[in-house]
Amino acid sequence: MESKKTGSTNALNSQFEVVIGHVTCRIFIAIFIIIITIPPIYRNAFDVSSYFDNKSTDQTSSAAPILKIFKKQKGLSLKDHFNDFEKNLESAIFIEPPRKIIQSCLSLGPLKEGNRKTIIGEEGWLFFRNTLSALTGYGPLKEEPDFVNKDPNIKRGNSPLSIIKEFAQQLDDFGTHLVLVNIPSKAMIYPDKISKNLESPIRHPDAQKFFADLKSVPNLDVLDLTDPLFKLRNKIQVFLKQDTHWTPQGMEESAKMIASHIHSMGFNFEKTQIGYQKKEERSGYGDLVENLKISHGFEKELVTAHPVQGSTKDINSKIILLGDSFTNIYSSNTSLGWGKEAGLPEHLAINLGAPLDVISINGGGATEVRKKLAQRRGSAIQMRNKKIMIWAITSRDLFQSASQRHETGIRWNTVKFNELDPKKESPSSSIIVRARLTKKPNIPNPQLTTYKDLLYGSDYEIIEKIAGEINDENGKIAVLNWAFKNRKINPSAEYALGREAIIELVPFEEMKELQTLEQIYDGDIFDLYWELPKNSDEKPEINQINARNAGFRHKIALITSGVFSIIIFLGTRFIPKHNF
Repeated sequence: MESKKTGSTNALNSQFEVVIGHVTCRIFIAIFIIIITIPPIYRNAFDVSSYFDNKSTDQTSSAAPILKIFKKQKGLSLKDHFNDFEKNLESAIFIEPPRKIIQSCLSLGPLKEGNRKTIIGEEGWLFFRNTLSALTGYGPLKEEPDFVNKDPNIKRGNSPLSIIKEFAQQLDDFGTHLVLVNIPSKAMIYPDKISKNLESPIRHPDAQKFFADLKSVPNLDVLDLTDPLFKLRNKIQVFLKQDTHWTPQGMEESAKMIASHIHSMGFNFEKTQIGYQKKEERSGYGDLVENLKISHGFEKELVTAHPVQGSTKDINSKIILLGDSFTNIYSSNTSLGWGKEAGLPEHLAINLGAPLDVISINGGGATEVRKKLAQRRGSAIQMRNKKIMIWAITSRDLFQSASQRHETGIRWNTVKFNELDPKKESPSSSIIVRARLTKKPNIPNPQLTTYKDLLYGSDYEIIEKIAGEINDENGKIAVLNWAFKNRKINPSAEYALGREAIIELVPFEEMKELQTLEQIYDGDIFDLYWELPKNSDEKPEINQINARNAGFRHKIALITSGVFSIIIFLGTRFIPKHNF
């Protein structure tokens, strides 16, 4: 018995050993120390150097990180403080150069590796990682099991199925028929660009049951574009190669399908003066390249868009379109960068022969567009004039599991329509109040969000009305601000609870160029206002000064880090030798 134990012990012993010299050992130790110490040294040197730059106009760098970690906002929990600190580190300016170098090596080298947002497929096709996970997760119908690393803050919440049914019932009470348009993701239409072994559309396992259940609702039609677009790909390119969205041709054919479906239901509208303009070429790198945060190594993709002229949008139209970025692309140039007047709203209008009432928000196709519709003053009355609602929504939003929705910020909430008198006098176009911030949502990490721009809404308590007329609800108003632009945290995102200030407001409906941007607002106040920035006339020269200052600060940080690296290497000479 004893010999067996000895034999088994010997079998576990290594058959060889590696011996390294003292010099090699010191080099490895120095490299390890440099890897874990130089990034924070670089960051702190970068921020501290702003104090020695008299021309600096960068107001976002109020303290070095080593000092910021000890400056906790009043009323903020320690956990949230550290989470905010980590979030700000990930969006810091100083990490951009090394991040781009590393990502370029991974994406453009032989590995063809993307990142946590973008997957690089066959022949250079790019795919949004979240859309792939939405096709393989537990989905909207099954309860997810608990697992070790599951976020304890995840709540199952409302399911897409129950919310869509409830919304269809609300519309039925108004006499409005709902047409739910399912827009497939690029991976569903081009599975062969992910793996050459895939030759048919990819669908979530719950898709058939999910849509069958919806089709049983009396006031609801389901129009699934998956099969038609998959067949269409043999004739035209349906999706952009480097972007999440469809091509102009794929969108135009989809608009014809939707219009044909509505006409087949017996709905016809008075023809208006809507016509085509001259076709034009447009180009862009695509949002998936932007998610990689590198542009060199990729060529701009060219498309041919067909703009539409005439009255294509009318808030009083009997047809209403709810949508997200698939609706905004080619229609609104804000954020997406593919031009305007040639998107789904315009091509639906020309195929239906009538203008549409359009509400579309990037990333807000599930709840935010319905909430914005319901928040309109007197929406419960005005909805009785709507005959058709086209709700164009992406498959990703429909088939994500609870944990995936939590991670991506997709919410399925009930909405309550505004029953106030729509004829009430409109608020002033310029309002000044003294107000106190009472409620605000958590601002997501800008490096993890789908879109690079985000607005957020907060609840304020009015202390004093200084100028103008405002529609408030028992002394409370909802105010929208920038959370971040181009993934850079805006100072307004750091407003703390209890903030008391004199603010100038305008009704948010007047900010036309911001209407389609992604928005988060957790409150239930109907009238929304936009806070005008105090310094809205920023000059181009300021950006040039900031760019020069940032370059100077990078040099200071590089020199400081280099000195520390030399000190670390020299310091390893004092490591005593050990004999093992």
